[in-house]
Amino acid sequence: MFNREIINTFFTRLEFYVMQKKTIVLLVLLLLAVGYFVLFWFPNSTGARDLSMTYIFEADEPAQYPHALRLMIPGKTLSQSIYRFFAYQHYYYGYPYYFYSAIVALLPLKLTVGLDNVSLNFLFLRQFVSVLPMLAAMLVLVYLQTGFESYIKSIGLFLLLLSVPEIVTNTLWYHPEGLVLLLIGLTFLFLVRDDLKFGRNFYLAALFCGLAVATKLVGLFFFLAIPYYIFLGWRHNRIDTRKAIVVAAQFVTIMFCTFVLVNPFLFWESERKFAWKTQSDLHDAMGAGFIVEYTSGPLDWYNLVVKKFSIPAFLLLSAVSVVIGALKGPRRLLNQLIIIWAVPFAIYILVALAIHPGHFPVPILLPVFSSLPAYFTFFTPPKLTGSFLDYLKRHALRLVMLVVGITIVAAQFSFSLSRDIPHYLSVLNREQNSRSLQFYEKINNDYLLHITLARPLIVFRDVGMYIPDSPKYEMHFKWGISNYNTIQKFNSEMLVLSKQHLYDYTQEGMLEKGRDPDFVLTYDFYKDALEGTVDGFTLLYQDDFGVVYLSTPLYVNYFSSP
Repeated sequence: MFNREIINTFFTRLEFYVMQKKTIVLLVLLLLAVGYFVLFWFPNSTGARDLSMTYIFEADEPAQYPHALRLMIPGKTLSQSIYRFFAYQHYYYGYPYYFYSAIVALLPLKLTVGLDNVSLNFLFLRQFVSVLPMLAAMLVLVYLQTGFESYIKSIGLFLLLLSVPEIVTNTLWYHPEGLVLLLIGLTFLFLVRDDLKFGRNFYLAALFCGLAVATKLVGLFFFLAIPYYIFLGWRHNRIDTRKAIVVAAQFVTIMFCTFVLVNPFLFWESERKFAWKTQSDLHDAMGAGFIVEYTSGPLDWYNLVVKKFSIPAFLLLSAVSVVIGALKGPRRLLNQLIIIWAVPFAIYILVALAIHPGHFPVPILLPVFSSLPAYFTFFTPPKLTGSFLDYLKRHALRLVMLVVGITIVAAQFSFSLSRDIPHYLSVLNREQNSRSLQFYEKINNDYLLHITLARPLIVFRDVGMYIPDSPKYEMHFKWGISNYNTIQKFNSEMLVLSKQHLYDYTQEGMLEKGRDPDFVLTYDFYKDALEGTVDGFTLLYQDDFGVVYLSTPLYVNYFSSP
């Protein structure tokens, strides 16, 4: 009786210690997350003095911003307001992304200070739509791989994942990568929690998988992981064949219903067609090139990964770790699912995509990177017992592999910080260092101040060229490329063009690569712009960054010598 009481007391205290340790780890991670959130507040408050400024730093941001804002601006009637709120008309990403952006980031501003401050709007979008979900996603991945049971593994993994250069990049703009990674992580979380029981957690995994599909379609790459999970349940006699078919149908039904219900624009036929066309055009462009044809292969993706994600040794270490985790240890199911999720997704982007956005590998690589604790658990030798020499003989291989792993992780941290710190400072100081802003200051002081019209000057600019939002200018631009028809359509009086953009599309052989049948018109226009012979315009100013043309009548009126 006495011994039993001692044993019960011991295990009660041990359980309390473990729970207390997990709580401490969680609190430390939350404290680090708050610090990270605050740290990125400062660079994310730059680069948006007006909407025009956002185009010169991250063109994707202003492409998305009006559609999130649209949800917050009511129409003239109730039916128009409902339509505006649900039919957001930027179907590159799903409604959950824009709904989350509007409700979490913009609604609090609308209810307090209003939405007139563009800089504040973008700060909140970057912080609460990019940084916050990314931090939550990292917490989920760390919990999945460590259970918060180890101080070193949990805290080290959290910091390591957050330091990956492309993760830092994706917390410095308004984009859905953090939200998508969180939804993927939650799908893994509930599958693991379900542990082949096929209960509530399994159906919650279906819900989050549906949300991932609804947000950016990448949730579709669970198409092998879910059947494999169900197969494991059947193989381990948790379910019979009939039940396997039933739960598979239920998972797909929940996923599909979630996709439809959280994308309410689908209830309008016109919006369904618009969304289908948007996604079809995007798929074609990603596979061949947006404007000109691209050629690419696996080596291009490898070069991108070792530039934006990790050193080659860390990439190899992570691959070894996820395989070890899939074969050994308490998290075999999780790491098996990660492999079966990541491999088809990786194959798809390797062979099907010609465009190489840096953020595309994020949902593939981050879950793989998170498996690192499996490597160290496997190769960490037991505590020293007996003589030191005998210990070394018995565990020499493990000790060598442990040292190799630690060295590679240290090198990865060094690689990440060598890119993160300059990038952070670059964004923090981007307004002071921007060539586009400096170019505008030059042309404004030397030329624009001397043009005095009783109406706005009609300006056509390349996306990357800054002209401020002002009553003095009627501003126009065109995504992609332009030509004489473009500037004539807007009755343009001033052209502000990027030299790099002109060079990009007038390189030798570029004319043959054009996917648009009208690309020859762009080629001719850009050649004229580089040679100073734009029809109807006179060269006003140029340097190695940009070139400005003014309509010949205005040039004669304001700058021609008497």
